[in-house]
Amino acid sequence: MKKTQLLLLSAICCFALSACVEGEKEDGQSTNGNGFVLSSSEMVDDGHLPAVYTCDGDSFSPPFNWHGAPELTQYYALIMDHNAPDGIHWYWTLYNISANKSQIKSNETLGDIGNNSVNHLNEYTPPCSKGPGEKSYHFTLYALSALAKINSEKSVDRATLLEAIKDITLDSASMTVTYERESNNNDRQLETRPKPQVFQLNPPVLNDSVDSPRCDAIKSSVSDAGFAQGVSVTCDNEYAYVTSSTYPDHEVMTGITGTNEQVPVPAEGYSAPIKLNPVKAENFTTIDAAVGVAVNGVPVYDYSSQGELDIHEYDERHDTLVLGQLDNCGGHSGRGDDYHYHVSPSCMIDTMKKQGSDAIIGWGYDGYPLYGDKNPDGSDIATGALDVCNGQADDEYGYRYQTSAKPPYIIQCLVGEVDTQKLPRVSPLSGDKDGIRAELRPPQGGVENLTHTVSKDGSRTMRYEYQGEEYFTIYSPSSQKEGCYDFKQKTITNGGKVETGTFCRGSQSQPQQAEPNNKVSHSSPISGEHNLKLDAWADNWFAAYIGEELLIEDSVSITTERSFNAESVSFSADYPIELNVVLKDFKQNDTGLEYIGARNQQMGDGGFIMQLTDTDKNEVVAVSDSSWKCEVLHKAPLNKLCESESNPIAGEGYCTFMSKEAPDNWLQNGFDDSSWKNATEHAIASVGPKDGYDEIDWDSNAQFIWGEDLETDNTIICKTTIEQP
Repeated sequence: MKKTQLLLLSAICCFALSACVEGEKEDGQSTNGNGFVLSSSEMVDDGHLPAVYTCDGDSFSPPFNWHGAPELTQYYALIMDHNAPDGIHWYWTLYNISANKSQIKSNETLGDIGNNSVNHLNEYTPPCSKGPGEKSYHFTLYALSALAKINSEKSVDRATLLEAIKDITLDSASMTVTYERESNNNDRQLETRPKPQVFQLNPPVLNDSVDSPRCDAIKSSVSDAGFAQGVSVTCDNEYAYVTSSTYPDHEVMTGITGTNEQVPVPAEGYSAPIKLNPVKAENFTTIDAAVGVAVNGVPVYDYSSQGELDIHEYDERHDTLVLGQLDNCGGHSGRGDDYHYHVSPSCMIDTMKKQGSDAIIGWGYDGYPLYGDKNPDGSDIATGALDVCNGQADDEYGYRYQTSAKPPYIIQCLVGEVDTQKLPRVSPLSGDKDGIRAELRPPQGGVENLTHTVSKDGSRTMRYEYQGEEYFTIYSPSSQKEGCYDFKQKTITNGGKVETGTFCRGSQSQPQQAEPNNKVSHSSPISGEHNLKLDAWADNWFAAYIGEELLIEDSVSITTERSFNAESVSFSADYPIELNVVLKDFKQNDTGLEYIGARNQQMGDGGFIMQLTDTDKNEVVAVSDSSWKCEVLHKAPLNKLCESESNPIAGEGYCTFMSKEAPDNWLQNGFDDSSWKNATEHAIASVGPKDGYDEIDWDSNAQFIWGEDLETDNTIICKTTIEQP
């Protein structure tokens, strides 16, 4: 009897609250809190996306219902997207849906349809993630006060639509769902894009007497080209090491319009490992850095400007050549002031002693050679003969790469096995305490008349014009220390101020020849009774202080293309320990965005984890967690719609920001941080730690911390006091 009465009462309440209209599946409706509701009969907010709407099922678009839109609503727009590590992907773009509509059925199209980022066709495309783990997908319905006026001659992408509706959006409602692909669902070969790891280790033991035909061929390719004086080749039983300064003996930088205001700085001792016994791999490998090296010792990259590369889909918006980022010789300087090629190195070829079609112009890390635009016998390469990596079978070497006049221009992926942990990178410039070269970026619209000259005294000058004004970067070898350079610059990025500084190129990382955990610890002058070791990992950069004394600074500059690595430092100190840290996520400017102007323009995300170990007792005495006190110094964008702006400008439109200086005395013991917020702990899945994180055996209590928002909190300072256990 009691159960019957309870059921009757529940039914009455359900009817009165209008909560049972669609049944149990409708309970997952999502609203913005103002009454505008998006719901689905097949899934719930924060639930799972049914496989039928993915590439593992029927690839249908899902159904939705909505109600509670503002009275002035005339049209709707609907977007499905996913915030991936390489930028935002979108799968469904509908707009100008009539206001008299309140639902869309599965596999139905309403209004006008835009494209997706997978195949760029005007259609729904199902999620088909390549990487492991659960992915989040967002559906957002926009209530519009007017028709979205868009040029119908162009395919409408997500950014275009958001730009068109930003001033006519009355309200929005959203739903987020997740989906994780099972490994056996992936019926397509996956291409991985590993990132080179950084190891500061001793150079490999080299032996000039190694009996290897491939070693002899690599040596001959360098000497035949006439570069033996500046490039050395030594071999061990596994690799040939092509060692150089990465600075070419031809003009550089001249002709660039899309400059990032970086300059080529020599990197003495850079050593590229080429496999001596290449073996075809089951999967192709792409690398978000160098994929090989030219015979003059300059690193070779794929054609893309930044971020992840889809080898099956050429993207003009990511093409360094199309973007005007390359000089007349096919190269440019990256964010680490490192010179490298993205297309055929034409100027290098012009200076080679052996210039015929049978001349090898470079080597992939996997051990296969790179030739020019023709077959080694001088014949033209047949249409369609080159595979997706821009290579083909070779009678002498088993396989060879080619350059080409059309994309992808040069090595796009590696067909042979390659150990990405043994790959080098150019060590970044250090000593930029004032940050004058920290966040240089391409100016909107590009520059004019860029030239680069080298004087007899060794100084180098890059000059260019922007909106009628001249800018420059001048640097020359410094007398302070070998490998250091005195800079003087006037950049567009920094507002045309004349700035000076002395920056040094650190010793070059060498290919790994030891266990990954054999990292060199940084020494510290801090001393005390207790012997301790601090391990830390940050996305992207951190500095740690004991009181006001610097303990350790991230050895990889935040401007380095892949600035992810773990750091360890051993020191001694007395309790209580006042630990202070500065945390920074990379941003190109005050918009808080990165990859500005590229298809993967995005808000970056942060994350920091630390543990402190008493090495005498071999026990962890402190970890990063929510007990830390933190203050956000830079937050941007304040409106996340800035991420989709076609021309984001800091301080304008959606791209407003908050920026303030750290308190002068915040490093001092006894500083009052009571007004600061506690750090926010973030799940490992939200942070997605990258290179270097797995090198540390983390204590289970160590948590990723940051501000409240991983994406918009860009610069943070944190404090904690560690008492004696």
